[in-house]
Amino acid sequence: MTEAATPMPVLSPDTSCEDALGQLIIGCCAALDRQLAVFLETEDESGPHKARVALRRLTTALDAFAPILRRKQAGKVRSAAKRLFRALGEVRDADVFLASHPGNSEALGRRTLEIRRKTRKMLRDSKAVGFAPGLLKLYGSQELFKQNRRSQIVRAAPVRLLAALVMGDAWRAARSHGDDPAKMEEVARHDFRKDLKTLRYLGEFFQDFWPAEGWQLFLARMQELQDELGLLNDLANARQKGREGERTEVTAALKRATGLWAALSTMPPFWVPVAPPAAADPEPDL
Repeated sequence: MTEAATPMPVLSPDTSCEDALGQLIIGCCAALDRQLAVFLETEDESGPHKARVALRRLTTALDAFAPILRRKQAGKVRSAAKRLFRALGEVRDADVFLASHPGNSEALGRRTLEIRRKTRKMLRDSKAVGFAPGLLKLYGSQELFKQNRRSQIVRAAPVRLLAALVMGDAWRAARSHGDDPAKMEEVARHDFRKDLKTLRYLGEFFQDFWPAEGWQLFLARMQELQDELGLLNDLANARQKGREGERTEVTAALKRATGLWAALSTMPPFWVPVAPPAAADPEPDL
């Protein structure tokens, strides 16, 4: 299943790196707040999934803008986001497993509801709804940012410089996994899937910078590939829970994924490499 889109702010190429990150943080936090409310107040299965998408996008943004962030502060935010992501992941996995077992839905339905109940209690006890407001406060206070002179120069630099650099890095990371998903071990294929998500999220952050034709074709192929890798991931999770008989599905999905990656990986990058802004001096964590 293609991940639900979190509406992204419209960034100008000349927006400063600091302001661009702020807009991304605000957008991700707003989406997270909405979807946590859905999960805490309803049985709509979209809540945990979309909340996890918002968290993935948020951590991708923090990693992309790492050169201007205090390592210790950003690390704390990222760790908190990951804890929330993992907690919602148990609910998401239960929902997917229930949907794939309609013949045994009564027992699985009761177990899924119990997982939801326990996760809601855990999130309320840990005050998870305070995560997004806390991050917005941290951003507004400037405590998230390095403060030395060179870092301030990078913070003020046009975000188009950073965009091309991080896209190039993400593209190389995805390409490093090889040409054939069918030849990857399961763990390696999972890492490949995560690197593709990073590439897609970065592309979406900066989508208004790219030539429309190249970006739209790239995105369409990426979505198809992610659908196949997502199916493979769901099948692997189901197999771990004792489901049998999905080998034909796995073989077909691997074949489709291999063809889609072959088409995607040979596309010329639609972003233009540029010289990086001046590197910031290392700053000790405070």
